[in-house]
Amino acid sequence: MRNPFVYGKVARGEFFADREQEIAELSSDILSGQNVLLFSPRRYGKTSLILEVLDRVRAQGVLAVYLDLFKVTSEEGFVSAYAKEIARLCEGGIRSALKRIRSLLPRLVPKVVVKGEGVEVELEFEFDLRGEREPLLDDLFEAVAILAREREKQAVVVFDEFQEIAIWDEGERVQRQMRAHFQHHKQVAYIFMGSKRHLMQDIFQNKNCPFYRFGKHFPLGKIPEEEFAAFIEERFTSTGFRVEEGVPHKILEVTENHPYYTQLLCHVLWDRLRDERVVSADHVALGVEEVLSREAHAFHDMWDTLPLKARQLLVALAKEGDPRVEIYSSKFLQKHNLGPASSVQRALERLLADEILERVNGAYEFTDVFFKRWIRREFT
Repeated sequence: MRNPFVYGKVARGEFFADREQEIAELSSDILSGQNVLLFSPRRYGKTSLILEVLDRVRAQGVLAVYLDLFKVTSEEGFVSAYAKEIARLCEGGIRSALKRIRSLLPRLVPKVVVKGEGVEVELEFEFDLRGEREPLLDDLFEAVAILAREREKQAVVVFDEFQEIAIWDEGERVQRQMRAHFQHHKQVAYIFMGSKRHLMQDIFQNKNCPFYRFGKHFPLGKIPEEEFAAFIEERFTSTGFRVEEGVPHKILEVTENHPYYTQLLCHVLWDRLRDERVVSADHVALGVEEVLSREAHAFHDMWDTLPLKARQLLVALAKEGDPRVEIYSSKFLQKHNLGPASSVQRALERLLADEILERVNGAYEFTDVFFKRWIRREFT
């Protein structure tokens, strides 16, 4: 029997933890043409969420494009990847699709690529790297809007990990051209997703950036506890497990309602208990120890890369347990013998850059709740 808890990859269908409120709101935004800036800490399930939303709005006739910019490292790669996703919207057989894509993107040269054993056919694109780039981008950024008008349908374009564009878009030339086109598209909703909050904020809240105040902010929080607890119990019981009273809430207490780590711990528990099929509070504690044991090597490697002051700050935060603690206060600094605030600030900047800590609603939280537990166990 297949483990009903999924972690480390996109959770779809029955494996997706219900976010019905968020699904309803995002679906409504798409249908009304509202641009959205969706951001959350890493591993909160935003990609699983948006793919679930896209499945639902496609069923209502919406034209949907999804592009993951984490895999894109250059302007050339962006053009090819975006064109490939646009080509998926072209209807009919391969000849019809080629004809339509040539009219939409006349400066690109499509190639038919056969993948697998002649089963899957895809289009890939080439273009003159020395040629004028602006007209090509004009075509690219108008294509979805043209298709939406022709078919009299609403469309949505999702850019996942949008902050990655800042790495290769020197001078923000591509972003400026995107904004110049996108702001006029009434039948297309654009959703920009990201997990690096400080970079997303700079792109969308900096007055000097092209996408300043371009859309509705949609911070994705943790799944509400009652909703998540019901999901946990249903997943266990659907595979013949009995869950003792209070266990789902105990699991969420350990994982701090974090979607990824909740699925991870439940996955471990299901594997450990697949013969006896009963989950108790004692089992949760044993499951935590198993996770820490599995991850110990990775945690040691992470710890070894950090300078002394960063380690001391992490130990102090793990001891406190409250992410809202005032880390620059004299009380906190003296209690943990951290020295001057300036050295703590440098350590904090390093930990934020390495995504070991993240700033959420004014508090500094560990991105990995089990790394925090490992630090507590080893150093406190």
